[in-house]
Amino acid sequence: MNIKLKLESYLKGGYPVNEDIDMISKLDFYDKLIDLISNSKKEEAIDLSTKNFGGYYHIDNVESLKERGFKFLETEDVYLNDPFIEELRGGKKIPLFRWIGASFILEGPKEIISNWMDKDGDRYEFNKELFEEWMDENGGDDLQDGCGYALGELAYDLEGFGTHGCIIDKEFIEESFNI
Repeated sequence: MNIKLKLESYLKGGYPVNEDIDMISKLDFYDKLIDLISNSKKEEAIDLSTKNFGGYYHIDNVESLKERGFKFLETEDVYLNDPFIEELRGGKKIPLFRWIGASFILEGPKEIISNWMDKDGDRYEFNKELFEEWMDENGGDDLQDGCGYALGELAYDLEGFGTHGCIIDKEFIEESFNI
């Protein structure tokens, strides 16, 4: 039997992947987005960006989950905040965001997920330490290794300083497990 779980991810310091950066000005909404950010219309810039921003969970990058039958189902939400511009040599302007986030829905075998749960009376509760131990024992992958983000077709990832994280939504997994 499979159950669903939700992952919440965040990327602070995300930057377009170098090999994709030349395509940025080819995005059909590029000029409008740069104009909105340049004119401090941040909410409008976030609205436009969110309509063109995607998140995807690359289960192949997290072998400990992939090898045990986990599947990525959908991206539930994408979050962006505080858009700004970095100008490169040559005048090319790059839209950036202080923070990027997404919610990913995955599905996996209940028998595997049971290794991450503690029983409390009639209910099971997610135990982060048990999950981390299980991940270490089954390949040592990190959940954030599967997170992918893109503005149009321009991939964003951690470049230089910043943080990239991904956690299991405790309430969501407990609700799924206890049904």
